[in-house]
Amino acid sequence: MHRVLFVSKPLAPPFHDGAKCLVRDVARHLERFEPIVMSTADAPPIAKHDGRALEAAVAYGDAGRFSPALSANLRAAAWLLFRSRADLWHVVFAPNPRTSQALALLKRLRRKPVVQTVASPPRSFERPARLFFGDSLVAQSEWTRKHVEQAHLAAGLPLPRLVVIPPPVPEVSLPGPADVARERRALAIPEGVPYFVYPGDLETSSGAAATAALLGPLSRELPEAIIVFAYRTKTPRAAVEAARLATQLPPERTRLVADTPKILNLIVGARAVLFPVDDLWGKVDIPIVLLEAMELGIPVLALAQGPLLDLAGVVALEDLSAERWAAAAARLSRDDGERAALIGRQRAALDARHRPRSVARAYEELYLEHLHAHGG
Repeated sequence: MHRVLFVSKPLAPPFHDGAKCLVRDVARHLERFEPIVMSTADAPPIAKHDGRALEAAVAYGDAGRFSPALSANLRAAAWLLFRSRADLWHVVFAPNPRTSQALALLKRLRRKPVVQTVASPPRSFERPARLFFGDSLVAQSEWTRKHVEQAHLAAGLPLPRLVVIPPPVPEVSLPGPADVARERRALAIPEGVPYFVYPGDLETSSGAAATAALLGPLSRELPEAIIVFAYRTKTPRAAVEAARLATQLPPERTRLVADTPKILNLIVGARAVLFPVDDLWGKVDIPIVLLEAMELGIPVLALAQGPLLDLAGVVALEDLSAERWAAAAARLSRDDGERAALIGRQRAALDARHRPRSVARAYEELYLEHLHAHGG
């Protein structure tokens, strides 16, 4: 059986990163290829769908941060140059000139066919030859595919093999009532009080500001409602923005929680997930937490712009009108029939586009195509 090496950040906990989740879930469900993942010596084994452990190459010293240090990247590059024995590489990372150029050189030296997944869109698509080098490029949304194509045309470069394969939804277990009650107690949210979760950043997009703006109209619709800002500390600015929000927003109607390891326990108790995000830089095209919320039967409200246009089944709002967002959230909280219908549409969308086995099968077709082209 042919072997495919996933070139990515170390596949080790915590799995709060969309790129790592994609590698884990695709690798676990491959059937026609033996996957190899890059990991650390102390990472726990990951089981494939048939129960066997994934083969893990110790290419990193530790699990690292959201952006691996230069020394970690150099160690991984040395492993690729001297030790990789896979037939094909599947590269999954957010394109940046330094990493892309290094991997392009390794590709030429090792003469490996490469499938490159754009884990998250770059800040700028200009000078695409410095960002994209795979024999095939995989975008995770039509928005990213279009921008990659436009960048190549503007630069006068031939179009690469470019396809869209959406991200897989992770397999999640439904938290129990005790888990939800524990989160309520931790955040001092009384039983029976409705709350909504914003699971986005505080510093990159205007998502936090847009969510804060809808608090007033939402309180008029649902006087007891609470909004929980569940954010991750990606940069030092997150703490600054959290402190600013804490001084501006009424404490009885808001909660701010950083880096919670139990985000799904929090989401399961929510009336809905709010995601009025207009800039997904640094995130995968469709944030995994939204797919997880859909899988758990929690309504999702998302801004219908950019890559999020590909998120089917959810409440898609075309602008950031606080009144429209508050009205939609309140209807879902009050109307059990509308809520149930939306949950059904969300699950149908996951079945149609995001099941790990279907996503893995689409990647395997690309792998086979390139192995045949390289005489494999």
